[in-house]
Amino acid sequence: MKIETRAIPGFLKKPDPAIRAILLYGPDAGLVRERAEALGKTVVADLTDPFRVADLSPDSLKDDPARLADEAASISMMGGRRLIRLRGAGAESVVAIKNLLDDPKGDGLVVIEAGELDTKSALRKLFEAQGTKNGAALACYRDEGASLAKTIADQFSAEGVKATGEAVEWLAGRLGSDRAITRSEISKLALYAGKGGTIALDDARGLIGDSADLDLDDRRSSGDRGEFD
Repeated sequence: MKIETRAIPGFLKKPDPAIRAILLYGPDAGLVRERAEALGKTVVADLTDPFRVADLSPDSLKDDPARLADEAASISMMGGRRLIRLRGAGAESVVAIKNLLDDPKGDGLVVIEAGELDTKSALRKLFEAQGTKNGAALACYRDEGASLAKTIADQFSAEGVKATGEAVEWLAGRLGSDRAITRSEISKLALYAGKGGTIALDDARGLIGDSADLDLDDRRSSGDRGEFD
């Protein structure tokens, strides 16, 4: 089942309980992670809970494809529904995921993160095929235009900061390649402005500048954690 764009916000808050596995894929790795975490928190509030959260890698399923279904069927010793996270999935995970979808047991939710998948991808076809009732796929494309401007404005509002229309428009022209980077840059500006403050165009230009062209890995490797010079 493919979740259409207009239905994604509601699905992230309350996924269909009949869905046992959810595939998130697309070019925006930050958005994939953000949505995966949102879905995970509908099951477990603490995503680091060792009793209710299992983190698997594609390599761990190569020699033991049944492990995914086994983890989904396992019962937590502390009670509550379990979350199984599979990150970096690709063609090598198809057999394990198909085993799960063909004969799901238990009530664990499997959240699968993948990169960009074309329409020929076996993994994508597995979830988007007609008749798939216990699997769902969400495409995660980069924010653009009005959608990106709304994401920026909404985050400023959530952090108690105002931004001029010029500032939002300029930021929308610089950000959007990765949701995590966009949120990091807006948080940086919000911290600068302070609660109740306002970000103007000059503030955005002075604090963001060309840094918006970097990707998240570049920033981490250079030691940039969003702090000011």
